[in-house]
Amino acid sequence: MELRAGVLAIGNEVVEGQITNRNAAWLSEQLSEMGIQPLFHLSCRDIQKEIEDSLNFLSPQCHLILVSGGLGPTRDDCTRQTLSHWLGSELVLDQKAWDEIQNKINSRNLTIREGHKNQAYIPKGSTLLANSVGVAPGFFLKAENSFLASLPGPPGELTKMFIDELKPQIEKAMAPKKEKSLYTWGCLGAPESEIAHIADSILGSDLEVGYRLHRPYVEVKLWLTLKEKELLQSKLDRFQEKITPWFVGPRISDVHKNFHQYLSKFEYVFIIDQLTTGLLLEKLKEHKQATNLRYQCFEHSSYRYFSKAEVEQIIKALNSGQSDKQLFFGLFPAGDHAAWASFNDEIHKIDIPHRFKIKSRYGEHYAIEKSFLLKQNG
Repeated sequence: MELRAGVLAIGNEVVEGQITNRNAAWLSEQLSEMGIQPLFHLSCRDIQKEIEDSLNFLSPQCHLILVSGGLGPTRDDCTRQTLSHWLGSELVLDQKAWDEIQNKINSRNLTIREGHKNQAYIPKGSTLLANSVGVAPGFFLKAENSFLASLPGPPGELTKMFIDELKPQIEKAMAPKKEKSLYTWGCLGAPESEIAHIADSILGSDLEVGYRLHRPYVEVKLWLTLKEKELLQSKLDRFQEKITPWFVGPRISDVHKNFHQYLSKFEYVFIIDQLTTGLLLEKLKEHKQATNLRYQCFEHSSYRYFSKAEVEQIIKALNSGQSDKQLFFGLFPAGDHAAWASFNDEIHKIDIPHRFKIKSRYGEHYAIEKSFLLKQNG
């Protein structure tokens, strides 16, 4: 039997667009790897009726419901009270949780308020999920039609609690079995229609194939059992061979991860962005632990194309007297369909596919990702 799950994010700030609900994407990825199929991502305000309406929608269709947010100490954080009411179970004080909360509040030299004590109440019969990062604990229990877990909203707290506390509980209570594995191919430089044509012509139309456009990447997704993979191995090899000119790796996220590992080797990284209008900075900020970056963007009115000699002159001037612990990483427009990527005195030309120009947003995306790919192996 296929186990199905729904993810419910609670918070006015989520519904109103003040924050992006990245928790749902991360949780769904974890569930998929465990063999549980995510069906729904919902979000609602911190209002009891709207939370209960969301749960009533999810419960008949999902074996597992993950709720995030609303576990704080303020009056508008009503998740635990609402879940208790929906479950028909009273809230009881977990003394161990309360002792832990008091210790954390005291260690931060803060005043303990009644709202903090409310965070130690969990529905009767539930299993406490300890919060090793923040204050509010979560909980996990069997509801009438499904299992239910309540997690904190801050991503750092949620991810740690899921991995250390909730995942073992889910495996013990639900025993999910991963019947199919997800295989992915990340491609850069070919349109989605071209990649799809190659996949359909080689793999056929009977397989469970999906595509995700993650500009400027195209990701091919294929769900297979181990037996199916063995039977299709020759076709998979042919597909891999056909997409070789654009293939960058199985996981697109690894490109950014590997690039930041390269940047982490330097004490300071000075970024000269003569190409984009802030897009490079957005991509670099995805790695929140990067504290060695120093960013400088060009003025819009000074946009022009650079020759290689000009880039060499700029880098030479910047590198004068600098130590090997510093990196000057630059992106410069080189022409309608080209860019320069420089790493100190190492300069690479990046050719942009002719179907779009370097000055387009897609062209900027492409140049950035190609520059990241240049440093995948150091």
